[in-house]
Amino acid sequence: MGASQCIRAHERAARPGRPDGAGQWSLGRASGDSAMEDCARRSGGGGSMSRGGGRMGKLRWLQQTGLFGLAIVLFVVVMAFSFVYWEDRTANPDLPQETPTPAEPSPAFVEGRYEPTAVLTTVGHLYPDIKFKNGEDLQNNVLTRLFEEKLGIKVSYLWTTTGDEDVYINKLNTSIAAGQSLPDIVTFKGGQNLYPLLRSGAFRDVGPLFERYASPKWKAAMAQAPEAWDRYTINGKKLAVPILDGKMNSNEVLYIRQDWLDKLGLKAPSTLEEMEAVMDAFVRGDPDGNGLDDTYGLSLSVKNSFLKWMSDAGFVFGAYGALPDIWSIGENGRLVYGSVQSSMREGLTTLRRWMERGYVPKDAEIVDELQATEAWTQGKAGMIVAPLWAAGWPLGNVAANVPGASFDAYPIPSGPGGLSGTRGTPSEYGAIAINVDMENPEIFFRYMNFVYDNFIDPPADSPYSWGIAEGYDFGYANGKPTFREDEVPGGLADPQKYLLSLSLPSIPNLLSESIARINGGAGARTSYDIKNKLLRTPQELKGWTIVESNPSVYKTDAFTGAPTPTMEKIGDALDEMLHDEMLKIVYGQEPVSGFDRAVTRWYELGGEEMTEEVNEWYSSLETERW
Repeated sequence: MGASQCIRAHERAARPGRPDGAGQWSLGRASGDSAMEDCARRSGGGGSMSRGGGRMGKLRWLQQTGLFGLAIVLFVVVMAFSFVYWEDRTANPDLPQETPTPAEPSPAFVEGRYEPTAVLTTVGHLYPDIKFKNGEDLQNNVLTRLFEEKLGIKVSYLWTTTGDEDVYINKLNTSIAAGQSLPDIVTFKGGQNLYPLLRSGAFRDVGPLFERYASPKWKAAMAQAPEAWDRYTINGKKLAVPILDGKMNSNEVLYIRQDWLDKLGLKAPSTLEEMEAVMDAFVRGDPDGNGLDDTYGLSLSVKNSFLKWMSDAGFVFGAYGALPDIWSIGENGRLVYGSVQSSMREGLTTLRRWMERGYVPKDAEIVDELQATEAWTQGKAGMIVAPLWAAGWPLGNVAANVPGASFDAYPIPSGPGGLSGTRGTPSEYGAIAINVDMENPEIFFRYMNFVYDNFIDPPADSPYSWGIAEGYDFGYANGKPTFREDEVPGGLADPQKYLLSLSLPSIPNLLSESIARINGGAGARTSYDIKNKLLRTPQELKGWTIVESNPSVYKTDAFTGAPTPTMEKIGDALDEMLHDEMLKIVYGQEPVSGFDRAVTRWYELGGEEMTEEVNEWYSSLETERW
C-alpha cells in the first residue's frame, strides 16, 4: 500500500462519527488510527510507510486452512490490548512521579568502582559500521572489559538485532506490548522512531537524574546545546538523555575529483550553472580515459528523501531558497515546512534536467546514501556532496581503487540569486532512555561520566590520550601514535562503536575550536589537538575552513520538539506522498505542475493542522526549555 492509499485510509477513518485513534498502537515511527496502522503493517511495520504486499496471500492461506476466524479473534484481542497499553502515559497525573532517589540502597561504590560488580542491562543493534577483532562481540570486547575493570560495571545485552534499524525499534515495541522485561537503558540512534515508546510510560523522567548524577564536564557540554533536550521532552518530562554531536562536525562540502578537473582543464564550479558545465564535461569528456561512456557528474541518492547526510541532493533546493524535509523560520516569523515551499519547483526542474542529461545515475531513487557513494569510490562519479569527515571514509577509498585519483573540497555552489544552502549538523544524534523500574540509575550516569571525563578531550598524561585501546582505535609506529589501518596489527576496530552512546559523544564546540587552531597554525594545546591533526585529511581540514567561512549556508531543522499529534498520525504518509510526486517529476513521469497539486493535498490532509501545531510549540519554546 503506497502513501496515497494510506492517506485515503486516514481520510476515511477521520470522517465524522469515527474515532480519531489518538494513542493507538503502531510499529515504527508513526502512531495513529487503525487505518494508518494497517498501512504501516502492510509496509512491514517500519518507520516509513513504504510499498509492500503479500497480505492477501496470507489471508487466502488462513481461509484455506480454516484458521481465518481464529486469526481474526487473536487480532482483535491483541489490538484491544495494544490500544490500552500504548496510550500516552506520560501525561497521566495518577502515575507515580519520578524522583532521583533509588527505591533501595545504592550498590557500594568504593574508591571509584562497584563492589561487587554492578550489572547494567541494555539491548543493541549491530550497525554496519561496527567492526570487531580478536574474536570479540558486542557483549564481550575490550570496552566492556575496561568498564568492568575500572568501574565494576558489567554491561549485559539482553538481545541484539541486525539489518535495518526498524528491526530494532519493532522488537522494542513488541517487547513493551507483550509486557516483557525491558533493560535498564535503551539507546536510539537518530531519535525519529522512539516516540511511541517514550509515551508508553516505560521510561522515567531523566531531568532530575541528570541534574543529580551527571558530572560537571557532562553538564557543561549539555549547556552548550540546551536545544538538544527539546526533541525528547514530552509533557514537560525529559524522557531520554540526548547524545551530543559536535558543532559543524557533519556539515557538508562539495568534493570534486581534482585529477578530472586538471585533465579536462576545468576550474571548480561556484554556481549551479558552472556545476552543470563541469558535470557535462565529466559525462562526455571521458575523464577516466577508458574510452567508454560510463562516468557521471554527481553521486546522488534520493531514496526516501532529497536531504541526505551523504550523496546529498538537498543543496540543489537550497540554491533556490528552501531545504526539503525541515522546518525553517519564514518571512512572517512563523515556522514553514521546506518541502511545500514554491521554490521547490526550481530545484525539481534542475534535478529533472540533470537526470535527462545523464549527469546523475538513474538508480538514485533506489540506492541509499552509502550505496550511492560507490559511484564515487569506484571512480565513476566526479562530484559528491558529503560531510566533512567523509573525506577520510568512505570517499578516501577512491584513491585505493583508482590509481592516480585525487580529490579536494570546495564550497556548496550557489543558485541564480546567489543563494546556497544545505544541511547542517543537529546538536544531537540520538538519545538514551532509562527504564522506569531501574532502581539504581546512577550506575548508568557513572558509566557516561567516565566517558566524558576520560575519553573526550583527555589530559596529556591520560592513558586514553590517543584513543580508548591500543591495537583497536590507535597503535604505535616508530614510537609515534598512528591511526593508519595498515600500521596497526590486525587492523583497526573502533571501540567507540561499542559505547552505550553508539559512538563517542561530543562537547559541541570542542572539535570546531580544535580544528580552528589547527587551520590557524596555532601550536597544539592538547593531545586532542595533536590527535585531530593526525586524523584529519588535508581535504577535511580545507573543508572545515570552507564551512567556518560560510556559516549561513548550513541549515538545521528549526522544529526540534517531539512529533506533534498530526505528525504522529499521518506525518510520514504525507512526506511519502510529497516525495513520490517529486520523484515522478525528477524522472520525467509527471509535469512540474504536479508539485502544486501535491502541496494542496498536503495542506488539506493534515499539513495545515501540523503547521499550526509546530508553531504552537515554537511560540512556547522559551518557557518549555529547561
